[in-house]
Amino acid sequence: MLNGIDLSIETGEYTVVFGANGSGKSTLGYLLNGLIPHFFGGTLEGSVTLNGIDTRHVQVSDLFSQVGLVLQNADAQLFNSTVENEIAFGLESLGLFSGEIKKKIDEIAQALHIENLLERSPDSLSGGEKRLVAIASVLCLNPSVLLLDEPFANLDWKGIKRVRRLLQQIHRSGKNVIVIEQRLGSFLKDSTLCLIAEKGRILFEGTRQEAHKRLLREHLVPNYTKRIRLNPPVISDTVLKVQDLSYRIGGRQILKGVCLDIKRGETVAVVGENGSGKTTLIKHFNGLLRPSEGEVIVQGETIQNKPPAKLAPLVGVCFQNPNDQFFKENTKDEILVGPRTLGVKEDGWFQKVCDVLELHELLDRPPYRLSEGEKKRVSVASILAMQPSILVLDEPTVGQDGRFKEALANLLGAFEEMGVTIVVVTHDLEFAQAIANRWVVLHDGCVVADGSHRDIIHDAQLIRMGALDTPLENGTTTIYAD
Repeated sequence: MLNGIDLSIETGEYTVVFGANGSGKSTLGYLLNGLIPHFFGGTLEGSVTLNGIDTRHVQVSDLFSQVGLVLQNADAQLFNSTVENEIAFGLESLGLFSGEIKKKIDEIAQALHIENLLERSPDSLSGGEKRLVAIASVLCLNPSVLLLDEPFANLDWKGIKRVRRLLQQIHRSGKNVIVIEQRLGSFLKDSTLCLIAEKGRILFEGTRQEAHKRLLREHLVPNYTKRIRLNPPVISDTVLKVQDLSYRIGGRQILKGVCLDIKRGETVAVVGENGSGKTTLIKHFNGLLRPSEGEVIVQGETIQNKPPAKLAPLVGVCFQNPNDQFFKENTKDEILVGPRTLGVKEDGWFQKVCDVLELHELLDRPPYRLSEGEKKRVSVASILAMQPSILVLDEPTVGQDGRFKEALANLLGAFEEMGVTIVVVTHDLEFAQAIANRWVVLHDGCVVADGSHRDIIHDAQLIRMGALDTPLENGTTTIYAD
């Protein structure tokens, strides 16, 4: 996992760690708060010293107040009944009085704009909202070293800006901030030290300007090729129709009268801010959720009374959290369970999917023991392997390096040419531009825009209402090297 790491981080640094999937970034992070060697198995050689303390000689609990860790998988960090209890849990363990705990909860909730989530269960939140709650639960502890593993994953532009501002404040106060990330962003301008990991080693250590050039050269930042559509979709052939769809749960209205027609062979990107209803919408496509009003029609037939198992050959949905999708003991069986159940002919397709997603070295390993980025690739592969006529991917680029993003964009392009209909939910607007000419924008449970991405991304009204960010924040990579 790690091999010959020599690293020294000075007090007050803002360090950003980049690297390919499986390069050892998260493992490096686990060294800093004692999870390695005290929790995870394996052999540790050498030493790790934090604030003068050798982590071998103390327990993880002894480092709790010094190193705050935000895990890559937010679901693994959230276990309380409400968001307020989630944030309070760590504060209570520090022995603070109830009045002080309430004050800190209010402060962090206001800073991250999650006041409206405090009474809700973490299980009911979107992926981005869960990420903000996980960050809040650690930030409020005010550790001397703050370690965040992909804190910007799943977040919309608003959440990214809020987290960035908080990290700036923490860094200016003299504390150490360590961010492990795959995606670039304006937060890179705040860094004082950049590292690039590769195959368990530190490949690069230096400034953000130098790191940016190296990331481009190593294709850890994606360089998408412009595609020319050879076989345009049949405009008159609707394969998925959403008609006046509304959805309510627990007294909350999540979707409001959504109407949507998707043609055979189209690739559609569904974009919008956290909590706008994107994931809820696509869970209706294969019957995982049933509408409160309206209906979903797939290939000319309503799916209202059809169980998800009957829809699996038609609509394949890859979940936002890959852990929700796994139940086999090794990765190969996980990928093949769908095709075997449905009787799909293999014909070399499994080999091709594993080639493109670089999965061959993982096939004998349990999917639960993979890195979060590797898990995501396996979950995508398990849906691709079934060769559904409608492919739905929820945040497929989260936790992925540029090499994977390029490969996935090319694979989706090949699918599109084969006549497969593709729907991608994403906050990664660069990826959305690379794969889809048509964007559907959700805002507060409603479709507020549907059309060419060239028109939508510059729509001043959408930007004013908060449905989309300005192109600068999600546009060209030149902003990162300033």
